[in-house]
Amino acid sequence: MLDCILWLDRLAERAVAEIRNPCLDVFFLKLTILGSPLVLMLMGELLALYWLKHRKYLQVVFINSVLITTWILIYYLKIMFGRNRPTGEVLSQAFGYSLPSGHAMLSLCFYGFCAFLLLEKWPGFKGRTGAAILGVLILLVGASRVYLNVHYLSDVLAGYFFGGILLCLFIRIFRRLRQKIKQ
Repeated sequence: MLDCILWLDRLAERAVAEIRNPCLDVFFLKLTILGSPLVLMLMGELLALYWLKHRKYLQVVFINSVLITTWILIYYLKIMFGRNRPTGEVLSQAFGYSLPSGHAMLSLCFYGFCAFLLLEKWPGFKGRTGAAILGVLILLVGASRVYLNVHYLSDVLAGYFFGGILLCLFIRIFRRLRQKIKQ
């Protein structure tokens, strides 16, 4: 299994090396910011203010819970795995261990929960379009981490894996609580 992961990481490194150019450097440097903890926390607080105005208190609690819980879990997973970051030229600053990718995991949980809420509010074309855009953003944030050489592809995939589990858990709890509140 480890050989397969290492092979996949090397394959991604070679693919990135073939497409690397100054325009993509700028694109991915700007894009990766949308997965940074600070930006996601700021967006979470802006959403919370919006929902407070509209008396959507459960959404306020959950968007903050999603971010804080994900951030804490990332911290402990990075310590548990203790994987060093890729070597070579790095196009962005990154600190700490590499596995899982915090940007990928936070993006999946935050934007994924937002996509879920969009689909709940607008189950038709509008909601699906918004959710699809957020899905593409999640994938691009993960790709940016590999492109910028601050994560291996397997780090990003692990971030998506752990983030996906956490997101499903949050959605399930959110639905149950919302149902109990309505009763």
